Amino acid sequence: MDNLENGITVIVETPKGSGHKYDYDTATKQFKLKKLLPAGMVFPFDFGFIPNTVGGDGDPLDVLVISEISTFPGCVIAG
Repeated sequence: MDNLENGITVIVETPKGSGHKYDYDTATKQFKLKKLLPAGMVFPFDFGFIPNTVGGDGDPLDVLVISEISTFPGCVIAG
């Protein structure tokens, strides 16, 4: 419950406007290119995860960030 009481920290995997899908590799602790989107398609918002959480699939909880600021893979948004 700390995240809810103190705000939520988010790590961006794929920034808004990117035509590339990135994933964080916990084994290497690096962001890796997962796939290219079809021509003309881009992510409409920042996509990332909430660290220190676990979803039903065993991965950290996914998050969609709606913001006007520019981000990058690995950008930490502290809440």
